[in-house]
Amino acid sequence: MRKAFLAVSLLGAVIGLLDPAPALAQTTSETTVYRLTGTRIAFGQDVRIERDEEVTDAVVVVGGSATIHGRVRDGVVVVGGNIHLASTADIRGDVVLVGGQITRDAGSQLVGGVNYVSFGDWSRRNLGWIPSVQFGEIGRWLSLAGTLARVAVLGILMAMMLIVARAPVARVGRAALAEPLRALIVGLAAEIFFIPLLVAASIGLALTIIGIPFVAVLIPIAIVMLVFAFVLGFTSLACRLGEWIEDRLGWQPGNAFLATAIGFVVLLTPTLLARFLNVASDGVGPLTWGLVTIGLTVEFVAWTIGLGAALTTGLGRWYTVPPPIAAPPAEPTASATAF
Repeated sequence: MRKAFLAVSLLGAVIGLLDPAPALAQTTSETTVYRLTGTRIAFGQDVRIERDEEVTDAVVVVGGSATIHGRVRDGVVVVGGNIHLASTADIRGDVVLVGGQITRDAGSQLVGGVNYVSFGDWSRRNLGWIPSVQFGEIGRWLSLAGTLARVAVLGILMAMMLIVARAPVARVGRAALAEPLRALIVGLAAEIFFIPLLVAASIGLALTIIGIPFVAVLIPIAIVMLVFAFVLGFTSLACRLGEWIEDRLGWQPGNAFLATAIGFVVLLTPTLLARFLNVASDGVGPLTWGLVTIGLTVEFVAWTIGLGAALTTGLGRWYTVPPPIAAPPAEPTASATAF
């Protein structure tokens, strides 16, 4: 019996020596040697954790997506992007995802939980080095809310302008209607050269040393005057446009606030209509973008002409109108002919 046991043991040892490859191959295939890396933090770009990479801390991505093939000892935080856990991914902490989607392949391991905050489908596009984030469905409402807020603030400023500067509004409006091309050229030049001239004036004052304190006064005053000129010009143009529409419709209300409101609505209708259509339906993308383009173009031209008219009239202090047309000579009356 003892001899039989020794024979069986010897036979097993010989078989093990003759065929060690399968066991070695199986061990090798299941063993992965990781290279250790520290915390991975990225802004505006994607992050990829390779199969042989082990992150000792967390992975934080803002404005990009994370693709995990390796191991992460801590959690993963992605804001404004997506998370893809490959089949070899091994996450030992929690996953926090703000917007976007998480995709898990079969075999991926996640020890912690998933904390998901959704704002619709987020996407990111790169314009050079600048990332942009689209907020999905809520983005439409944010665009509409932003446009309505801008319209409300502008409406309040225009009402205040009519209250405190009714006569300048009338003068600037007449100038804009009389010479729109000239006003457009002057306004465009002011928009182009305002910042270079302001910088040159600030540098000139700074070089005199004595004028350094005036630089801090020049910049805010120049900006306030530019904003005042913009609002004055836009209000004047809207008022004249409203009066022109009233004349064509045969209305004679004589109310500057009503005329300004009519012109204001006409100038902003394409932009407002585009925002409402964008919220109402998914199938009007080209129409929406077309209306936005038209609206922005109309607003730009209106702002520029209004600014030019405000500047050419000295912010409404004097008139700029064509010379009056001479009246034709009066025909002689019948009694004068008799003599």
